[in-house]
Amino acid sequence: MTELILSEITRMGPGHCIIGIEKAAERCRSLRPLPRWGHAWPKTFPPQRGDRLQFCLSEVFPTKPHLEDRPSTGVRGNPGRVPEEELVRCLRQAEVADRLKDLFGCPVTPRRRGHNVCTEPGQGNRSICGCDFLNLSLQLLGTEVRGKLVLPSGETLHDLPLVDRDWNEFIEVARTEIRGANQVQRLNRFLTSRVPDILASDPKRFVRIGLSRPFDGGCWLMLDSLFPLPQRAWLEQLK
Repeated sequence: MTELILSEITRMGPGHCIIGIEKAAERCRSLRPLPRWGHAWPKTFPPQRGDRLQFCLSEVFPTKPHLEDRPSTGVRGNPGRVPEEELVRCLRQAEVADRLKDLFGCPVTPRRRGHNVCTEPGQGNRSICGCDFLNLSLQLLGTEVRGKLVLPSGETLHDLPLVDRDWNEFIEVARTEIRGANQVQRLNRFLTSRVPDILASDPKRFVRIGLSRPFDGGCWLMLDSLFPLPQRAWLEQLK
């Protein structure tokens, strides 16, 4: 039986992808428990980030870059949870990088229009990595939320899809809270100006960047987790 601290719950098509942190003596590592079929857990998956979960995991030979994949028979136990501060401490002891080329141990390539980046399928030593950031802003584009992230190296990642479940749910609630005209414009002003200030003042600020499953010729970078997790009290600034 393997105990993991649930660190990621990300939107993946009709379901959710989850990742957990396995604590060791000096370091931590990320593992991705897979459901019995496919890669996505149902949207009704009840645990929350920070929950300590027990899984029966199988040893496999996963395909690069998703070397964290482990088939499971489902959650076998839930012995408690850890606070957000401890979860972020564990993430800082796991896979981390400060530069774009070190995120996944392979080259990353911009899209033709200059936004987003991908790796070639079959390359890379991992598919999830954490990092600090100098600046981060979000923007609602149609039905998707995209992030602009400045790494500690000064490199900028544009147009990263935000797949963090908690942040997406927060933004959906925020949109319903806005009354009157220009709802999208007002929400985007909040995401591009106030949210960066909130993040910059929080010692827990940290991101985890993940790689998608191969599609459209590559594995695309995504904003898997953004800490601190959103607080409903922030919505008062929209009124």
